Amino acid sequence: MNELHVKKIKLIVPSLNEINEVILPELSKNFKRVSIEIVQCPDLTQSPFFLVSEGLSGNENIIDVGSPSYLFPIVNKDKVYKFEDLQQITGSDQIFIIGASGSAWPYHGELAANFFKSGNNVKNDTRIVKINHEKQNCITEKLPINETRFAFLANYYSSNGLKGEVLRIECEKRIGPLDFLTSIRQALTKFYGNKLVGLGGVILIETGKVKVHVMPEFSKTPINSEDDLNKWLKFFEIPTPLVGLGYFVSHDPGLDLRLQHFHLYSEHGVGGHYRCDTEPATIKYTAYLNVANNLYRVDQPDGNYSSN
Repeated sequence: MNELHVKKIKLIVPSLNEINEVILPELSKNFKRVSIEIVQCPDLTQSPFFLVSEGLSGNENIIDVGSPSYLFPIVNKDKVYKFEDLQQITGSDQIFIIGASGSAWPYHGELAANFFKSGNNVKNDTRIVKINHEKQNCITEKLPINETRFAFLANYYSSNGLKGEVLRIECEKRIGPLDFLTSIRQALTKFYGNKLVGLGGVILIETGKVKVHVMPEFSKTPINSEDDLNKWLKFFEIPTPLVGLGYFVSHDPGLDLRLQHFHLYSEHGVGGHYRCDTEPATIKYTAYLNVANNLYRVDQPDGNYSSN
């Protein structure tokens, strides 16, 4: 493993019942129908998720690696990591990693991590969403099973992949200004303040459309502003159903954390970095989320870059 600077932070670990009470009011302000219950996690290896492990329980962690600042103003190609690095960092004999990150060259795009390792048993069904230059659209493809690298930044939820209790959240028809992700994250921030709480898991966007962005090939000219960034990124409105992997963090105690980050993929071949929903009247989200015990901050930059 490359020598990586790692900070381990013990998180506040509320009960699932408490998280329910914290996020329900904010979601109810922004969606016409909201349902939250504590359930046994469904088998996430089955349709529509197709993950490589069944559940979200056992040694639950939030892992924040690198930073968007490693991509700007010109990409730092030395910032490459491996899923196996994270297994060593967390000390998990069995690890299931899901979430959002950058892809390692020669791949370009948005990576949705879906990786499991226990002893010699390795399952890797990680996907990348990239630009199809011929049709000027976004397409999803699976990476080779032995491709375990990612780059620049990563926002992952890890566990042993075991079945267990999780929050099941359903929201339909957005009536307020905040989308699903922002509603949950802001509710956590408002309630917990400077206390650090993390949630991670999987979201199914069943109906409606969403806005995403996809990173194209690395910019050859410096990206020095928000305007430069938006000119470089490619934006799309894509149809559902979509599956999203990632995490929420309530607060950044000076660690340059990404507070929310989910990457989407689909069986119909589209995906990307979730930005917001675009059809409030028809949107429906179903999420399965669990509470993390620890946060690992890996390879934090000297400066600070804040973006959601």
